[in-house]
Amino acid sequence: MRLFTLAFVLFLVSFGLGLVIFSKNPSCANTISCKENPRVKIENNTIGIFMGREVPVPTIDTLADTATPNILGVDAAEGEKHIYVDLATQTLYAYQGNTLVMKTPISSGRWGRTPVGNFNIWIKLRATRMSGGSGADYYNLPNVPWVMYFYRDFGLHGAYWHNNFGYTMSHGCVNMRPIDARDLFAWADGPEKGKKGTPVSICDSFIEPNTCIQKNPVKIK
Repeated sequence: MRLFTLAFVLFLVSFGLGLVIFSKNPSCANTISCKENPRVKIENNTIGIFMGREVPVPTIDTLADTATPNILGVDAAEGEKHIYVDLATQTLYAYQGNTLVMKTPISSGRWGRTPVGNFNIWIKLRATRMSGGSGADYYNLPNVPWVMYFYRDFGLHGAYWHNNFGYTMSHGCVNMRPIDARDLFAWADGPEKGKKGTPVSICDSFIEPNTCIQKNPVKIK
């Protein structure tokens, strides 16, 4: 009887700890940016690692960035900018006022949860290195392009190491096709002169044009 009681108590303690662990807001997406402040880091002629395999790293030519066309039509649209990510359909929507300027497939968290909530882009980086995971899902990726962090080190960014957009593939960030990330980066605003960056709403599900359903959103302190 005593053994049964002890086992039952241990089960309750373990279950309670499990609830605490899984109910916590995700705190970090990448090992490097957990330890260091995010910064621009361009590393050409390197090799990346993703899921146990080497991946070629695209060369970044910052001089060519000035020739990037503004294909989202920001000059024609009116109103406030807002980015929505629908986790149910793995789709990103970008609106300016009532005008939809982008709709594209993304890849959110598979090995780490993408935080649901309402955020703002707090820093934009042309490129940086991201590393994290362990074992089979370890990754170390230089030249991650067009990074827009919206909550701690969770961000929207281009992903050159897979082409599985429309399905979960990340450790918590929102992966985009590099060409889409480039265009969104050019359109979206970071914080400037006391004004917050472009709002980013991560939704459990989304109904166009602006209904974001969030079951348990992160509470920003």
